[in-house]
Amino acid sequence: MKEIKLKQLEKSLEEGLISKKEYEKKKKEIEEMPEPKREVEEDIKEAKLKSDKTLIVIAIIVVLVFAFIFGLRYFTPKPPETIEELHELNLKGKLKEEQGYLYNDVYSFVKFDDLWYVQLVSPKGTRFYNIQFRYGPRELEDINIGGTLNTKLFNDAKEYYVTFNPTGNDFSTVALAVADFNQHMTNIFFKQPIAACDKNETLNCIDRPIITCDNTDEVVLYVKEANNSRVYFDDNCIVVEGSGFDLVKGIDRILFDFYDIME
Repeated sequence: MKEIKLKQLEKSLEEGLISKKEYEKKKKEIEEMPEPKREVEEDIKEAKLKSDKTLIVIAIIVVLVFAFIFGLRYFTPKPPETIEELHELNLKGKLKEEQGYLYNDVYSFVKFDDLWYVQLVSPKGTRFYNIQFRYGPRELEDINIGGTLNTKLFNDAKEYYVTFNPTGNDFSTVALAVADFNQHMTNIFFKQPIAACDKNETLNCIDRPIITCDNTDEVVLYVKEANNSRVYFDDNCIVVEGSGFDLVKGIDRILFDFYDIME
């Protein structure tokens, strides 16, 4: 670029278009001019260097992010997914109290899907159960059971009556309490329920036996709606009184007594 300008300048001098003084002045200016091509090349090199540095930094950040994610997965303990895993952690004392605890230092209770589970072995030691309850024993310690149950009659019975007031106001909770009791009796104690009513005042009770604690000597579960909560035995009769979920609590309290978990 400079050579071209210098040749043009010399030609102008030869043709007399400029004086010798002007020639010397402009020649000096041209020679002192920086090389534009070299500046452009340096700018390109500098921009490329900056781009390469940016890519390297981005790559390092990506690697660190992935390393953090996989490292977090590796070092974060995997939450228990089964009841057995929860019991294993519970026996090692690694659960919070709202997740599990040992009741009376013997029975492992763990919470799974909002239900409490306890591990029990059948009386003959031939079966192993994970039995579910809606409440844990610590929640029911203020419920006392009155009266006495005819245990021989209960143990020998293959069937039992389930009776309630068909004109009550809280049928859904009564049904839930009865269903919980029946599940344990059927699956664990191998006793079959017979649906009954304590009075014949609805269509649902026309074909059902009318049963109370006073008109049969067979085993009876009597779920009564009442203002005050009470749980008691009356020889052949198991009575749970109350309203709302107090009825469900009463059933669980009875079952804990049957399993000898609570006295």
